[in-house]
Amino acid sequence: MCTAITFLTEDNLHFSARTMDFSFELDARPIYVPRNHKFESLIPGTEFTNKYGFIGAGKDINGFIFADGFNERGFSISSLYFEKNAKYSSEAKKDALNISSTDMVSWALGNISSVAEFEQRCQKINVVDVINPLLQVNVPLHWIVADKTGNTGVLEITKTGSNFYHNQVGVMTNSPEFSWHLDNLNHYTNLQPTEFAAKQYGDYTTVPDGPGSGALGLPGDYTSASRFVRAAFLRQYSAATKGVKNGVNAVLHILNAVDIPKGVKITAKNVSDYTQYKAVMDLDSLSYYFMAYDDTMLTRADITEELLQSSDVKIF
Repeated sequence: MCTAITFLTEDNLHFSARTMDFSFELDARPIYVPRNHKFESLIPGTEFTNKYGFIGAGKDINGFIFADGFNERGFSISSLYFEKNAKYSSEAKKDALNISSTDMVSWALGNISSVAEFEQRCQKINVVDVINPLLQVNVPLHWIVADKTGNTGVLEITKTGSNFYHNQVGVMTNSPEFSWHLDNLNHYTNLQPTEFAAKQYGDYTTVPDGPGSGALGLPGDYTSASRFVRAAFLRQYSAATKGVKNGVNAVLHILNAVDIPKGVKITAKNVSDYTQYKAVMDLDSLSYYFMAYDDTMLTRADITEELLQSSDVKIF
């Protein structure tokens, strides 16, 4: 599963963030990939080279794969599970770049400078069904993208084809489709940060429950639909703030509301689906903040000019 958000401070600092919720132990770490690094796709005979340096949460499995990250141009992408809805091509195409779903983050971070460019170029990408060697399944994913201009979008590949949405709420979770989540949000227009006023029923006047009553009905479970509504409400009404430190702090408080502790969400395979890490990406200062489940300390990795001149992969 997973929840992703974007966040903007009063002084125009742009953040992209996510929880990585999964039952399979990914053991992801922040990794820097230099310019001109060559990736071999899971699709036989396909490879691509990145022209931008980037930092993301990844793992080396006979080659690096990434779940999220941002690059030197301030473009970010995160992949989230899209079970029962993702539908990829059954075969490679001669007139397209053929990649697997787990190649998308690496390709985009290495070659895309903005959401506008991603929207244009993703239509020429052919995502092919292929078994991932780590998970032993064809990984069903969809993607949220954001950049330092504040532009945000969602890419979903379903039986209807490749669909790109402009994400006006700055939130994304899992299945169903993104458009369904937007429609569902219409059912929660009663939510507000202020308390409800007293109401009259005949000769009886109700007594409000007090501060917080405006959020009565805010879903608190861990389904994708509920996390979407909860994250959208908290993102919308979180107090305005300024500066990098306060921005990161505000984002983490929102993510904490959708954080899944071990043991409270058990899958059909009797394993715990939990938040393995949280990631906060500062798209202006080019800083990646990583918090693992077993450690409340933040690890920070920056894309610096010195790092961009390096030709070596660096695992933080």
